[in-house]
Amino acid sequence: MKHDQSVVLLGFFARGNAGDEAFLHVQYELLKDKYNIIVPIEHKNAHPDFRSWYPYTECEVINYDDIPRVYGQDVVGLHIGGGSLAFGFSGQFLMTALDAGKKTLISGIDASLKPRLPPDHIRFDIYNRLDFLSVRTIKSLDNLRKNEVPVHHGADWALGLGVIEPPAHKRGGALVTIRAFGEPPGDEHRRDMLALHKYLERQGHRVRYLPFAPDDRDFLDHMPHVKPDMIENVWWDPRQVKGLIKAADVVVSVGRLHTLILSMTCQTPTFAIDPKIMSGGRHILNRKNLSFADEVGLTFFHSVDEMFEAYGDDFNTKVVPHDFRPDYYQRLESQQGFIRQILEAERGAMPKRGEPGHWSGPTPGGRPVEDTLLTLKTEEEAREEKRRLKREEKRREKLEARGKA
Repeated sequence: MKHDQSVVLLGFFARGNAGDEAFLHVQYELLKDKYNIIVPIEHKNAHPDFRSWYPYTECEVINYDDIPRVYGQDVVGLHIGGGSLAFGFSGQFLMTALDAGKKTLISGIDASLKPRLPPDHIRFDIYNRLDFLSVRTIKSLDNLRKNEVPVHHGADWALGLGVIEPPAHKRGGALVTIRAFGEPPGDEHRRDMLALHKYLERQGHRVRYLPFAPDDRDFLDHMPHVKPDMIENVWWDPRQVKGLIKAADVVVSVGRLHTLILSMTCQTPTFAIDPKIMSGGRHILNRKNLSFADEVGLTFFHSVDEMFEAYGDDFNTKVVPHDFRPDYYQRLESQQGFIRQILEAERGAMPKRGEPGHWSGPTPGGRPVEDTLLTLKTEEEAREEKRRLKREEKRREKLEARGKA
């Protein structure tokens, strides 16, 4: 081992998902100079080649059942994140770390509590035991603050990803990401993607496809118009993915969140189209991308036809770069800074909740508590008005029923 101390990094790793691999890259680069990095992997579902990918080549890779490793004297802490990881993700490692007295940190995630949970619910107990909890969205932040959970307003880890520049022949044109959702695409989806392809070509773009995961690559085989030489197959290395995005003229995301995030960090024009997720014959809106687009000011189209109508033949003038506001990058720096401080500090040395300097207090770029309170008040007033209208409707129905009697 290079260092005396180690940190366990947990996430949806080694599957080849470029977004999740980006999280590991950034976290590894943040901590590698001071700590050995331990990465637990669920080998059953891992990609068979993951051990040859960076940074797994530089890490101690353990099996998902090697929980006793957390008790090692060299282990100072355990970190979970980021993305949409559920509260119970890797719960066996989290509970072991708590039992072993290790520092526990969760960051760069989406999190929420369901309404009307009793105050003695185990979620509150565990959240309050964490040494650090940071979320990446305003929606998550406001939900946890409403429930009086200490929380930091952080950012998506992919904002800090490095880049590998592509060769000249892979630069320019339009890149399209199409997300797989477990089922082959239906006829409507195939027609829409073909129409999108032809439209981009009419606007003067060489169209290529950038799968973000192995499943996305397989999904493209169900698109007859997509030929192998149109596919940039580098999903295992998010730095190469970002390089291609940076060199593109425009990037279209049909379902992938991190297509949008990486495009924004590269200031490459981008927008989202709903991928028409179908389950049991019912359309499920891609709410994650819609919510993200709404928060950062990106354009989200509910269909390919809606995009055609909005841009027409002025596509190249109407689609413009859109970077994150400076406060997003400040939030990432704050998130990284607190993680380093907490891991390095002696137990009990960090400010406590409510004290100046605590991570749940005001931070650079973070959403002020006052804004949260105003939003919660507005939402409660809207819910009360909805309840009032419903009561009025029931009252009218009763009066009408009496009149008929």
